[in-house]
Amino acid sequence: RIMMTSSTLCTDTVEEAKQIDAYFHHVRAYIASLEPPVYPFEVDKAKAKKGEGVYEANCAVCHGTYGDNPTYPNLLIPTDDIGTDDQLATGATQFADVFVNWFNDSYYGETAIFDPKPGYVPPPLDGIWATAPFLHNGSVPDLATLLESTKRPKYWTWSRDTKDFNRDTVGWKYTALEKGHADESDANKRKLIYDTSIVGYSNSGHTYGDGLSSDDRGAVIEYLKTL
Repeated sequence: RIMMTSSTLCTDTVEEAKQIDAYFHHVRAYIASLEPPVYPFEVDKAKAKKGEGVYEANCAVCHGTYGDNPTYPNLLIPTDDIGTDDQLATGATQFADVFVNWFNDSYYGETAIFDPKPGYVPPPLDGIWATAPFLHNGSVPDLATLLESTKRPKYWTWSRDTKDFNRDTVGWKYTALEKGHADESDANKRKLIYDTSIVGYSNSGHTYGDGLSSDDRGAVIEYLKTL
């Protein structure tokens, strides 16, 4: 019902909402049937196999498992635990009760409940190779820096060319910069800078890969290409 609500905000009557609800399970089934795009470059199968084991030991508890019998935990991780920028999760809570109360008292709330919490849901990773930049605010340019937080650039830019893809780090080829928005007077250049010092743009948190060896991180990245 929450997915349906986000798709039907222009519905004017309960009667119309009921008509949509009668077939919306077909919409959900269609979305669930979609397959992610296949990684278009060569994959080191032996390295990916090793990465599968490392992934299942360190990442699957939040992001699920893949293969013939996939699982998805559908967890909510508190912002204090994951450590990523919390503005999306907490920054608009002063307005949340209005929508929450409306939803739960509405037709949609008859079979669903809207109960937001200060946290983020780890997404499934199907097709993750094609979804850079990473984290909910797009603050991390590639999988390599997602899994090694100390290497993340504070200020960076990229070409915006979808063909400018880094096969090794799995993400956009980017250029680390020495200055952010506050020190760039050229408005055209400033708008192309990702500045992690701005409120809501932090690249902190999700440090779970920091404890892995360099070889294990590389193996996980190779495995993620296969999803």
